[in-house]
Amino acid sequence: MAPIHAISHILRKGRQPVILLALLWALFPLRSFAGQKYTIYFYNPETNINNFASLKKEFDTYLLSFGEYQFQPFNERETFEKLITERKDGIFLVSSWHYRKLKETIPLEPMLVAVYRDKSTCRKILSVKKSIDNLNLLKGATVASAGSEEYTRSILRQMLKQNNEDVVRSLKILTVPKDIDALMSVGFGMAGAAITTEGSLAKLAMMNQKQFDMLQQLAASDDTLLPVIAAPKPYNDACKKLTSLIKEMGVRQEGKQKLTMIGLDGWKELNDSEKEILEKR
Repeated sequence: MAPIHAISHILRKGRQPVILLALLWALFPLRSFAGQKYTIYFYNPETNINNFASLKKEFDTYLLSFGEYQFQPFNERETFEKLITERKDGIFLVSSWHYRKLKETIPLEPMLVAVYRDKSTCRKILSVKKSIDNLNLLKGATVASAGSEEYTRSILRQMLKQNNEDVVRSLKILTVPKDIDALMSVGFGMAGAAITTEGSLAKLAMMNQKQFDMLQQLAASDDTLLPVIAAPKPYNDACKKLTSLIKEMGVRQEGKQKLTMIGLDGWKELNDSEKEILEKR
């Protein structure tokens, strides 16, 4: 069935609008009717975005004031990776962990690293409600995390080391919207442990000192970079301009407001030590 006829058929049948939108997406992927738009492709297993439509709308509104640019967030890794494999029409905003995975199959160049509270790195902390002297006592526990299950288990393996693989395999992962929800899950007995950033623990201490005092910090990850902007090689002038535009978001008031939606303050170019952390296995 021809594309336009297919749309007409749906309209005649009175199908739900979402079906029509899905078909339009398939027929005209990531292009405006006037021509191609350069895109920021976003996927980050360290965060759990509640409203992707709102996120896209806010970023699109900002980007379109500078030219034919758009923001495309994803909530599924498989869909994201399938789409970007052959893309040369944009740049990727991904976690540093995911960047290393992508680089195994896609030639990438790291362009920028995110900044939050003047830092480009963070550590993940494993917090538990009751004191544990032996990691075997953690077996079978539920761990709350705002990241994907795959990402959470990779961080747990780093924290608990290879000789505790049986412990990591036994853990159940409870995915929650935000870091603070993971900590609250432990406080309310929905999980036995939580993986969050140091900053989230500090936030809990300010919000609810009693709940914070109930927690014990059992293990910490190595320093890891915040999300990065990466461009497919060889990157063209349009991708360079888009990267510059993203970097400037951190110094523009409206841009800063958009960045808070994904938990960031701004961007900077990577220095040598940050590149070393990024490439570290």
